[in-house]
Amino acid sequence: MYFRVVNIFETKIICKTFQGLEQVLADELAELNAQNIKVIKRAVMCDYDLELVYRANLELRTCLKVLVPVFEFESNSTDDLYNFATRISWEDFFDLDQTFAIDFTIQSEYFKHSQFAALKLKDAICDRFRKYNRGKRPDVKTEQPDILFNLHIQRNQVTISLDSSGTSLHQRGNRIGQTIAPINEVLAAGLIKLSKWDKQSHFVDAMCGSGTLLMEAASMAINQAPNVDRIYFCFKHWKNFDKNLFDKIQASLQQKIVHFPFKIVGSDNSRKAIYIAQNNIQKSGFKNLIELREINIQKMIPPLGKGTLIINPPYGERMQSYEIDLLYKQIGTAFKQHFSGYVCGIISSDIQAMKHIGLKPKKKYSLINGKLDCSFQLFEMYEGTKRKFTNENKTDNE
Repeated sequence: MYFRVVNIFETKIICKTFQGLEQVLADELAELNAQNIKVIKRAVMCDYDLELVYRANLELRTCLKVLVPVFEFESNSTDDLYNFATRISWEDFFDLDQTFAIDFTIQSEYFKHSQFAALKLKDAICDRFRKYNRGKRPDVKTEQPDILFNLHIQRNQVTISLDSSGTSLHQRGNRIGQTIAPINEVLAAGLIKLSKWDKQSHFVDAMCGSGTLLMEAASMAINQAPNVDRIYFCFKHWKNFDKNLFDKIQASLQQKIVHFPFKIVGSDNSRKAIYIAQNNIQKSGFKNLIELREINIQKMIPPLGKGTLIINPPYGERMQSYEIDLLYKQIGTAFKQHFSGYVCGIISSDIQAMKHIGLKPKKKYSLINGKLDCSFQLFEMYEGTKRKFTNENKTDNE
């Protein structure tokens, strides 16, 4: 059997993301001067560096978790897993008085009950501590543990990593309430980055729901790191945690805030949605940056000049087919009539409904929203689009 203990100071970092956002995340890591970047499925790998672990957690917008692999071995059963795990010096990573938990992702015919595999790993850790601490063992804590291990099994290949993040990095701490099917913050940030919005023009979400896209745009606009004010990170409980380095990084990020001279505008035809968005935006600290309007997208007049619009409209799962087709036709009409000079983006799982927009997209991206396969399409609304659309309608009606 193959078994390898990885030196934590000579290993890799694995940054997890959503399918379709891997290259966006790789570009973000390049901006942080990460070395030997490699795109893998739903993740990006690069060389380990302690400062990078801190920066990745604080600054990456399209990252869900930052993992540091520490053990690799082959296992064909839960008994093998337990036996290997009892050979590991877990006391090198955390102390008896610290809490721990195990997260897991398992795709293997050898481990049909993934939760049981994680339970066996937990037992091995506890038994190892009992053996060398007179029967005493650390406590398991499922919510915000001091130390979080990630168990990943692909067929018979086992990787155990330290999860430096703890809770998912999409949890920015802004959301008090939410509307139906809110978009994940990491996905929202990914959409904005895919749109190539350069922060030198307006940003609009004309179907804003609880305001996630608006808050992500505001954070980017003023150059605020998405998790700069977050308190809980598992790496703070690691034995090699460098508080001085972390404090220095955090302070430097807080000094990078800039002024944003353009407008960020959100609208929705639901009064409840606007109320929820107002509360979320208030908590996020972006109240003075974001303007909200209670209005239908058909009547929405954006700020004059260039800008980017991104919307996450209802999908077919939430509406009847004839209603969804009509809605998407109205969205296309709004693009043509009111958003001249804008790049307009829309994400949806309803590919047939997207055809009713009536425009040819400049870019298409395949993404996952929750469990739904989605298309993110971008349309460039040139200055002549409205005039062309009016002439076409006039011809059709004659």
